[in-house]
Amino acid sequence: MTAQLANKPLTAIERRKMIEERCRRSATWRIIHWLGSLKLALILLATIAIACAVATFTESGFSTKIAQAYIYKAPWFIVWLFVLCVNLFAVTLTRWPWERRHLGFIITHYGIITLLFGAVVGLQTGFEGNVTLRKESPPVTRVTTSRSIIQLESPADTYLYLKPFDADIARPSASSPDIFPVPGTDLKIVADDYAPSLVREPVLVPSDRPGSAPGVILRLSSKMASQDLEVPLHLPSKAAHDFFGMANIRLEKAMPPGAQAAPSETRMVFAKFAPVSDGKAQTSAVTLRLSEDGKKVSIFDKDGYGAAYAREDIMNKPVTEAGATVIVEEYWPDFVMENGRPSTKSQMPNNPALLARISEIPKTTDAKPLLEVVAGESSVSYRLSRSGASYASGEAKVGERFLLGWADWQAEVAAASPLALMEEEIKPGEAATEQATPGFRARLEGPGGVRGPNRWVESGEITSLTDGKNVVKIGYGLETRPLPFTIRLVRFDVPRDEGTDTPSNFLATVEFRDTKTGETKTGVAQMNQPASFPGTLWANLTGINYKFSQAEWNPRDLTQTTLQVLYDPGWMLKWIGSLAICLGIAIQFYAKPK
Repeated sequence: MTAQLANKPLTAIERRKMIEERCRRSATWRIIHWLGSLKLALILLATIAIACAVATFTESGFSTKIAQAYIYKAPWFIVWLFVLCVNLFAVTLTRWPWERRHLGFIITHYGIITLLFGAVVGLQTGFEGNVTLRKESPPVTRVTTSRSIIQLESPADTYLYLKPFDADIARPSASSPDIFPVPGTDLKIVADDYAPSLVREPVLVPSDRPGSAPGVILRLSSKMASQDLEVPLHLPSKAAHDFFGMANIRLEKAMPPGAQAAPSETRMVFAKFAPVSDGKAQTSAVTLRLSEDGKKVSIFDKDGYGAAYAREDIMNKPVTEAGATVIVEEYWPDFVMENGRPSTKSQMPNNPALLARISEIPKTTDAKPLLEVVAGESSVSYRLSRSGASYASGEAKVGERFLLGWADWQAEVAAASPLALMEEEIKPGEAATEQATPGFRARLEGPGGVRGPNRWVESGEITSLTDGKNVVKIGYGLETRPLPFTIRLVRFDVPRDEGTDTPSNFLATVEFRDTKTGETKTGVAQMNQPASFPGTLWANLTGINYKFSQAEWNPRDLTQTTLQVLYDPGWMLKWIGSLAICLGIAIQFYAKPK
């Protein structure tokens, strides 16, 4: 029978009878035919097609990282591909004994198996990353990958343990926390929240420990500029702050002498009558007007330039306008004189009037405005001056605001203490940006349900967690991988199109050095032409080769560049599989036996 099968192809009826006979006699053949069945193949292919479609929508709607984590690199997807390979292999066995007409069919199926195996090898053992090189800097031995990990230092042996963890994908929460046992101990780290953007905010902590000194935190804001700015001040290291080059802010132990009050006049301004001045100083260049309803105050110079302000917003607050500082000290909606003193007849705006103090801004020098503050117990004393002349001063408690006289900028006292330490607190910020630092909130838990305080673990930083007795250091960020060689930037050139500043190419000349043999090699990474190491024919064929391509550059600093790194050991298998598929299809359709 065997000789007959080898010399003469079976007819369809003979092959069907043979298959039925061997399945009846052998359980092994029954399993092979079931694994190689068309029904199983359709189920596997349909599932993979649906998964790939979902992954495509996930990439476009969310990110490639999420699609890879839940589909392409997920364990279930790898298992599914393995089962598909088993199905493809089994279906070739169902054709046994093979005949000449089966050649293209078998080559095609084994090509698909080889391609899938190469893809899995590349996913599991290869990586993509980047490395930033700077000219004249020491050689680099590690690259940064796109894989997020946490790093734990166990108090049992002080070893560092690495665990894959991407908080952006896992998104821990109070209802679904992620738990990381600390090796060698009965401790565990519980992550229960995630923030795409963490910010560091200064915190003033009252203390009498060494290093304690007066401290103030001011929160400056401007509606016109749509900005909010926090200014931490602490003696002696952060005693001064340069406000955008337009003004200076200083924290003092005690208010220094020297600032003289600027020339000023007191003026009574009526909505329906001419103003009345005290006559001590004349600032006739400044004109004040009060609206008939008493709600707006207009301040302008002799040329008519100025602005209108809501009276309620500037009461007892300095406003710098028209070359002077104006403070509205009193207001009467229905002005009358009673017993020689100003008063109001009612709260209706029948005769609005206000009392304003106008301080002239010296024009002899262009010195910047200065805000001096002295820290007290939950309050500050402040003085505003310009060119050595003080135009406003007072005291503000924590939570109170005062105008600075710099356009519409005002300051709020966020914290103040005569003896404190300035620390930083990490907390979630606004919406994430490309420069934002992500992180997650975690705590250390000991046996018996002992819980330590929650702390935010910032990407790229080391954070210490404690349960009151034990301390565990945890780091979070992108994994770095060692290279079996070093890489150094020799030079970086950016040729331009003739007559323009448009780059025509990027040429990064790098030097590789094998750490085992000491062998050196120079390569050039340019557009569409990467530099590689070891770069031999065998390394290129097998894929055991590191390719460096141009990724980013800084137009203001041509002494550094960032290269993308690609390492794919499954490269050769994928190419062999692809060629086998093409060859098998060609044999099936164009080399049919007569």
